[in-house]
Amino acid sequence: MFFLHAPKLVLTGSSSSLRETGDRAAALGAEVVVVVDSSTVAAPDAAAPCVAELDGFDVAVVAVPDPASADADLRGAAARLAPALRHGALVIVQGTACVEPEGRRLADDLAERSGLEIGRQFDVVGLDGDHVTWSTGDEGAQTARHLMSRLG
Repeated sequence: MFFLHAPKLVLTGSSSSLRETGDRAAALGAEVVVVVDSSTVAAPDAAAPCVAELDGFDVAVVAVPDPASADADLRGAAARLAPALRHGALVIVQGTACVEPEGRRLADDLAERSGLEIGRQFDVVGLDGDHVTWSTGDEGAQTARHLMSRLG
């Protein structure tokens, strides 16, 4: 799933590396949307887009800065991303440590909320830094590797 168009990239989470990722993606021509978790912001920007208002996305990068809060972070991400999940989407869970069990729960939650089939209609890939540590499908893992090589 290498894109024939400039991909729409959704960034969510509280990692400081997301801004750098978004800046590099925008420089490569991607449409970048940053979704801020309103529970972590004192006064959320009312003009900031809600993922549910978007016409889908190609790739979502969910930052998990602390493995101890991965389950809560990824449940929140599932609620925010599921309304815009579409066929062919890739969700990347990026952290400083492998959070595979929580990431697979995210995949299950997205499938349940969206009605799409994991590994066939969308993929979820786990990254430890910039390295793929697990995935729900080979195509998603290849795409994640390609994107990280372009964005890294």
